[in-house]
Amino acid sequence: MELTVAGIAIITEACIDVKDRACVGVCPVQCLYEFDAQNNRLFSEEEHGSGVVENVHTPNADAIGIFGDSILYVNLDECTSCTACYQPDVCPVGAIYSDEHVPDGAAKSSYNSADPNKGHDHTFFIEHSRAVFAD
Repeated sequence: MELTVAGIAIITEACIDVKDRACVGVCPVQCLYEFDAQNNRLFSEEEHGSGVVENVHTPNADAIGIFGDSILYVNLDECTSCTACYQPDVCPVGAIYSDEHVPDGAAKSSYNSADPNKGHDHTFFIEHSRAVFAD
């Protein structure tokens, strides 16, 4: 049985083709990754925009093939549940949720105010976040 740490960050569909990267700037452990298709790797920077790579992972080909480089990815094994990235003033499109609060599309679901995909079931992104990191 796999244990789930409450509060890990999940990036959802509002990030697709936006990738504002404000979340990268507030992450204290660099667990937010971009996909580099040319080198087939997921990478995080030491500091957003620095160009200095902090961590590198090999992506799962099937999982990365869904969104490719159009979205940012959270390595759930590295996320410390610090809550910095899913604070209301960080992501301008409301794409990031705590895993325990990812909306399921039900009428009672609570969405980030900036999330343009209100009413959608975002729970797919929990498993996708786990699947994208192959190593």
